[in-house]
Amino acid sequence: MVFWSNDLEMTSLAYGLLLGAVGAGLTSFGLSIWASIAYTARSARELLGTKGQEVQAKVLAKEISPKAVELPQQPWQNVSPQQNVAMTRTFYLVSYVFDAVRADGVTCRVEVRQRKVPSFVWKELKEGEKVAVRFLQEEPRRCRITKAAEHEKKGFLAMRLRAMLAFIFIALGVVAAVLSVLDHHVAGIILWCVVVFFSATWQLTGRRLLQALCPCCRQLLQARWSPLFMHAGYVLHKELGAGVEPASELEPVLPKDVEILSFSV
Repeated sequence: MVFWSNDLEMTSLAYGLLLGAVGAGLTSFGLSIWASIAYTARSARELLGTKGQEVQAKVLAKEISPKAVELPQQPWQNVSPQQNVAMTRTFYLVSYVFDAVRADGVTCRVEVRQRKVPSFVWKELKEGEKVAVRFLQEEPRRCRITKAAEHEKKGFLAMRLRAMLAFIFIALGVVAAVLSVLDHHVAGIILWCVVVFFSATWQLTGRRLLQALCPCCRQLLQARWSPLFMHAGYVLHKELGAGVEPASELEPVLPKDVEILSFSV
């Protein structure tokens, strides 16, 4: 039984599928960045809307994360040890605590540690002083410094660099898909269309569908990857009781000298 008329057709099919797969991966990655930006903006608008409330939080600490990424040296680069090139990315982190009255009347104390904020927001904060924070009344653990939320609600305008990077990924993916048809085989563009379709469908409805089919995973599926929250921080929560008045002097849920370590496998 003959499956292929000649080796050239098989080679064209293989190259076409390879280009289609690479293009689909690039386009899907770009779409995921766009989706995460849109999700971040929607979350900020929700916090700033009627479902959210504003309280005065106490700034516990602010720090700069010294993330340094060493660029690997290529064999063709004649760079002396004294001229090593390094690229450092800085993350502006803040910790704060506030009391919030939940929708059911229970007063909760929420402490947020090491959450990334825009640099212009970070520079205005001072340890021990107050800062306005928005939170959802139904779930106070969903909160954000007000000025940061106001910046993020602009969406693509606030995150232009990430949006442009995503556009580049999408454009490169489309180019690879077109080349798979022009130079090789129609199977590449078919693969690209199928993968991108399911990727876009997942971004639009996938999580809601899985939440409806599997309620036990509802909380887990609420988390989305976002280019903005590379340092989402830690959220500590303690119920103070129903009818308890928010404290004027806020203390952290955990002592400051208690470190939180997280491990991922």
